[in-house]
Amino acid sequence: MPIEGFDYKAFAIDLAKQALDVLMQPNSNAAPDTLTNQDKKTIVETVRKYCFMAGEALSNDQQLKFNAEQASLVTQFIGEWTFHKSIDLINGKIPVEYRDSILQVIAANIFNTAKLALIKNMPQDNIINLVEEKVKHVYNDELQKLVKKGVLNQAQFDVAVNTSNLNDMVQKTEDESKLAQVQQEDSPISQASDTKVLKFAALAILLKKLPEQRRDKILDSLEKNDKVHVVNYMKMSNLEDKIDHGIIIKSLQEIRKILPLDDVVNVPKLLKNHRKLLSLTSIDKLDNIACKERETVRDFILDKDFPAEDFYSPLVIQSLVKSIEDKINDN
Repeated sequence: MPIEGFDYKAFAIDLAKQALDVLMQPNSNAAPDTLTNQDKKTIVETVRKYCFMAGEALSNDQQLKFNAEQASLVTQFIGEWTFHKSIDLINGKIPVEYRDSILQVIAANIFNTAKLALIKNMPQDNIINLVEEKVKHVYNDELQKLVKKGVLNQAQFDVAVNTSNLNDMVQKTEDESKLAQVQQEDSPISQASDTKVLKFAALAILLKKLPEQRRDKILDSLEKNDKVHVVNYMKMSNLEDKIDHGIIIKSLQEIRKILPLDDVVNVPKLLKNHRKLLSLTSIDKLDNIACKERETVRDFILDKDFPAEDFYSPLVIQSLVKSIEDKINDN
């Protein structure tokens, strides 16, 4: 008989709607912006389908005796993991014709694992960890099968098996939280960690303004873990507005000691074009932009004879010029 208080049809639709809401948010930590509209449509339908099937199976099981909370928990596990693994299959470039069968195996294993764990009255935190380990194991096994079939080579397998939207989401959220904390006077993060976070964020701001080829070359020169943090900050919306500009400049000056990038900037030409733009911009507009900046940056904007090269490195000048140009065009 049906489980009292558990409308599995409505619950499946609601979980699918939540998935759609997340997917439609720009710069969402929970999903990459690279997904196409068709990808999003497929993910939402996948979540709805497998949640519906799980809820229906739970409701029709005469032996189970689950309450609405238990049934909802099993169904939600399936919704969350089919969401994340659907994205992983897309980002891991698994051929479309194999994706649904892999998700079906994952959903079935989540269903059986979570159901048995609840029957044994395991604590919810333990169930969460158990389900996560099960998903990792099953996902690995299913991708290995594709290698044996010749669908994937070893390099493709390595990329796919290490692709994790859930891990990316957690890391992006942590990076965003750390960036907010380091700018608080009572930050609980260590001073060394503060400096590193700000350098990552400042470098991300700089890289966003560089040509793709140059940007990728610099990213590839970083340690793997550092690259992950920098890329996360590059994806963060309005990053420049979340950090004091003076801190950005100081951090970029520190980065200059690590990355020998000065040769890519033609400073005289850059300053010539910058001053020409300033001369064509009304003083009221420049005053409005400068009033929000630190003293040396204000001078850089308002004083045509300001000795920028004595104060800033070429890359800092490039970053400042680009930032000021953007603000002039936005106002």
